[in-house]
Amino acid sequence: MNKTPNFDDSAFGWDGLTTFIFSNVVLLITLGSVFYYLLWKTLKTTIYSSIDDSSPNKPIDTILIAGMCLNNNQINNDYRIRLQRASTLLSKLNYTPHIILLGGLTGGNDISEAQAGKDYLLTLGLKADGIFLEDHSRHTLENLQNARTILLQSNYLKDNNNPKKVLIISSRFHLYRIMTLASGMNMALQGIAAEKNFSFSITNIMRIIKESYFLHWYWSGKLWVAISANKKSKARIS
Repeated sequence: MNKTPNFDDSAFGWDGLTTFIFSNVVLLITLGSVFYYLLWKTLKTTIYSSIDDSSPNKPIDTILIAGMCLNNNQINNDYRIRLQRASTLLSKLNYTPHIILLGGLTGGNDISEAQAGKDYLLTLGLKADGIFLEDHSRHTLENLQNARTILLQSNYLKDNNNPKKVLIISSRFHLYRIMTLASGMNMALQGIAAEKNFSFSITNIMRIIKESYFLHWYWSGKLWVAISANKKSKARIS
C-alpha cells in the first residue's frame, strides 16, 4: 500500500513554512535591505555570467544541467536553451564529460524533468551512455543535494588534492541562486549561463525578483537554523 503523502513530507513542509514566515519577518525588520542586496547580486550575475568554460586547461569531468518544470511533459524554451548550451559546449571538446540532468516529477507531469531533458539531448545527437539522471528532486535545493550525492559516490568531490572540474548550466536569472546554494553545500561548481545575452523583459525582471526573494528565504533559513538549532530545518538547506 502506498503511503499517503502529508504536508511535512512535501517539498514545502512545516520546516519550510516556519522559515518562510521567519523570512518575511526579517524582510520587514530590515526594511528589505538584505533583499535589495540580493537583488543587485542576482542582477549582476544575470548580466555578466559567462556562456563558456573560462579555464580550458583543466578537463571538464561533469556537466550538471538544471531542470525546469515541464509543460504537459514537454520542455519549455528556457529549459531547451540550457540543453542547447550544453550541446554547444560539448561540440567544442575532443572528449566527452559526464552529463547529469537534474529534476524529478513536478507540476503534475508524467515524466521527470531529467528524463525529458535526456530525450531532447538525444535528438541533438548526444549518446545515451554518457547521460545520467537525477530524477527524484522537487526543487533547486534537492537538485543540488541529490547531485552532490551522485558526485560523492563517483569520487568527483572527494579528492581535495585534485578536485574534479564540474560545470553547472542554468538560465541567467537562476544562476546566482543555484551557485549560492551550491557554495553552501561545499560544492565547487563553475556556473555557465544558458543564454548568450540577457533580455530585459517584464517576465525576466519578475524572475530576478522571484529568485532574489527565494535567496532571502534561504539566508533567513540559515539564520533560523543558527538561532533555533533545528536539525530538521538544517537538513533541508544543507
